[in-house]
Amino acid sequence: MLFAGSCIVADPPEYRAPGQTRPVLNMYSAVPTATQALVIDASTGAHAALSFTVQVRSEDAGEPLRAVLFLDYQMKAGIDPNHKGEDILVPKTIPASTYDNVGRFFTHTWQPMNVKGCHFLTLVVAHRSTFQENVDELHLDPRYADDDAALVTWTVNVVTSATDETTLASCPSREEPTVP
Repeated sequence: MLFAGSCIVADPPEYRAPGQTRPVLNMYSAVPTATQALVIDASTGAHAALSFTVQVRSEDAGEPLRAVLFLDYQMKAGIDPNHKGEDILVPKTIPASTYDNVGRFFTHTWQPMNVKGCHFLTLVVAHRSTFQENVDELHLDPRYADDDAALVTWTVNVVTSATDETTLASCPSREEPTVP
């Protein structure tokens, strides 16, 4: 009986370009941390500032990211004069790249001009097409936000005098204020 040596060669696997992924914000290495309230002492009269650095990773399939930093994101103006509602602090474009690029960062230095008390700073990062480009290019389109947006929020207490007794209890709320 004779056996012939033979090999079975399979077709090579088909490789496709990677698809787009939701952005990931690396909060482990973010500066400052978002795990505790941040106090900014603006009582000295000098320009107090807070610098933010957050690593951003995503597979973009050629589409750039948009990063928007908000003060009191999605909050409405209330009775308290310290809370005027949502304010856009800075929009930035982050060039498209791949997930393995660990050198992409959102950086911004915020100076709390005419701001005092407790506030929330929220960073929203998503692909450009996830924003409402035809209506409001700085707010997310709710139809796509669940699948493509990354958010992080810092709690900031801006103290404007040595006797300032502002506490986190004065932070804005999405609830309607109640009048006693």
